[in-house]
Amino acid sequence: MPSVDEVRPARCPCCGSASRPSGQGLRLHGHGLRVRQMLGPQEALGKAVAVEVSCRRYLCLICDAVVLVVPGAMLPRRWYSASAIAQALALFGLGQKSPAEIRRQTSPFKVVGATAADGWGTVCRWCDAVRDGRLFPDVRRCPDEFTRRQVAERAATTVGSRAPPPVDASLTVRAFVGAARAA
Repeated sequence: MPSVDEVRPARCPCCGSASRPSGQGLRLHGHGLRVRQMLGPQEALGKAVAVEVSCRRYLCLICDAVVLVVPGAMLPRRWYSASAIAQALALFGLGQKSPAEIRRQTSPFKVVGATAADGWGTVCRWCDAVRDGRLFPDVRRCPDEFTRRQVAERAATTVGSRAPPPVDASLTVRAFVGAARAA
């Protein structure tokens, strides 16, 4: 676990105030820890797991915002890691896998309800979020006529392009690795 000073943001993301203005006291104070759950495989094409991650919180003395600092692989307002999402998009767009098969590879939860037995709506929501620029915003905008599979393919290849060598890895593996850098 990094120290409070090691991961203190330089500025408050809400008001933009510097956390340590020169010659003044701290404005972004350590405010404890929060445990977040992160879902998905921990390695490319690995077994899906649920892990708990301790994240540092900070309180802005200017605007009273509480700021949560999370690891790079963790995305805001998402249960699944960036790598797990990118791998799922690669399996959907490039691998042409069914949503139910993708769920079995990505979700650690094996008990599903009746509506999830044949599919997984989460993959479609991720595709829609990519299309709208809310997930992996560096992915080039898709034409309106693109299907969800085409959106997933574009997202997976874009995110995969950020993976370091070796270039002989599959696009699914490259998407998994590159997502941690793209997040």
